[in-house]
Amino acid sequence: MKLRYITCSDPRENLNPQDVVDLLKTYPIAELGVQVHKPNMEFGNKRFVWFDKLLEIAKKSETPINIAIHINYEWCGDMCSGKIPDEITYFMKQKHSTTGKNLIYRIQLNHGDFTFKFDAQKLSRLISDFRDYEFILPFNHVIRGDVSDLRKTGAQFNVLFDESYGAGVPPVVWKKPAFWDKQFGYAGGISPYNVTTVLGKISNILPQNYQTWIDAEGQLRDKTSGVMDLNLAREYLRYASNWYNDYEK
Repeated sequence: MKLRYITCSDPRENLNPQDVVDLLKTYPIAELGVQVHKPNMEFGNKRFVWFDKLLEIAKKSETPINIAIHINYEWCGDMCSGKIPDEITYFMKQKHSTTGKNLIYRIQLNHGDFTFKFDAQKLSRLISDFRDYEFILPFNHVIRGDVSDLRKTGAQFNVLFDESYGAGVPPVVWKKPAFWDKQFGYAGGISPYNVTTVLGKISNILPQNYQTWIDAEGQLRDKTSGVMDLNLAREYLRYASNWYNDYEK
């Protein structure tokens, strides 16, 4: 398999933006998955200001920084119905100050997580209108039918397999991709302490040249505060990167 990204999801304003960017610089395939929804990311709110500052730092970084936005709740429903909220448009327009490339390349629509507005045709047109971005949808038994309907439109998107749907529970079995014409990423209870085992299991079910990624969230949180612990994120990235470097040899 080819590991595209090692994703750390749900950083928040408790973290120093410079520290986050510095960590991402250390690992070329590290990715930050920022949760975006109302009201936290509305213009002027604390998390919006924090994320905007992080993007300003990333704009000037000589080392490319991988940043994704994971869109939830009402805003996810809007996008799955063909409408882009103004705050999302703002983030999508951010460019690197030297290269002019998009700072945010991947957009994950967490459909099914307390929002079920979905129009496959309208979402397909939205995806087609923004070909410079990679769109991702979750995949599990709850929304399998909607994802299948979107695939039938010919839309170009990829899929994150998370059987527990964000609950942080590993699946009984790490499954092969349901659609071989889509890239499947993997999530569910991945932590610094089991990531090498998970990568070994995933590598055993995927072809040698199949591109994938992994995504950790709940197991990177501090047990007391419930927010991302940058030390746990660092360990997760280190163990996953070392495993993959050995795997590629």
